[in-house]
Amino acid sequence: MKIKQRLLLVIGALVLAAGADRTPAQFNPLSLAGKVVSTAMDARSKTEVATDTEIAAGANSRLLDDKKAEWKGVTLLVFAQHVVLAGAVQSDDAKKRVADVVRQDKRIRSLANELVVIRKEGDDGSLLKDKTIDTKIDAVLTAAKGISSVNMRWKTVNANVVLMGVAQSAEEAKIAVAKIRGLDGVKAVKSHLRVVAPKK
Repeated sequence: MKIKQRLLLVIGALVLAAGADRTPAQFNPLSLAGKVVSTAMDARSKTEVATDTEIAAGANSRLLDDKKAEWKGVTLLVFAQHVVLAGAVQSDDAKKRVADVVRQDKRIRSLANELVVIRKEGDDGSLLKDKTIDTKIDAVLTAAKGISSVNMRWKTVNANVVLMGVAQSAEEAKIAVAKIRGLDGVKAVKSHLRVVAPKK
């Protein structure tokens, strides 16, 4: 049986199971189908997904408890136990502090610190413009043929995009970066995509 047919059977079973105790107004099969498709395309195992969730939650909790870490401006991009720090902080000391606090989790395989230090007015950019770019990236990568955006994470700060996650080939990574660079308003793209061949 082909993968597509199996996927449709799984979606059908989930739709029936989920719909059994809900009224039609409460149940959206399309959102469920999207979750199933995303899960099927995820390069990580269920254990790796759970570990990434734990890493992010633990790091956010430690940053929130630490008075010197400036948790508010920090975004953790986590995929397969690799972490990229993105966002903006007020000083070099805060940038280092955030990395030190996050790095306490020994399950982290690598950590890249791409935090922007706000040295002058405007270094942190416009939140609205950056969110708009993030939304455009989501749309363009989701629609692009040959790109599995479910395996990628990104964050825009002052129109500079940090991209991380996994590409199944060097070509996929190249296309993803090119698609983002081609978006209106993007100044630069810093890629931390790792090339990992699909599991057989």
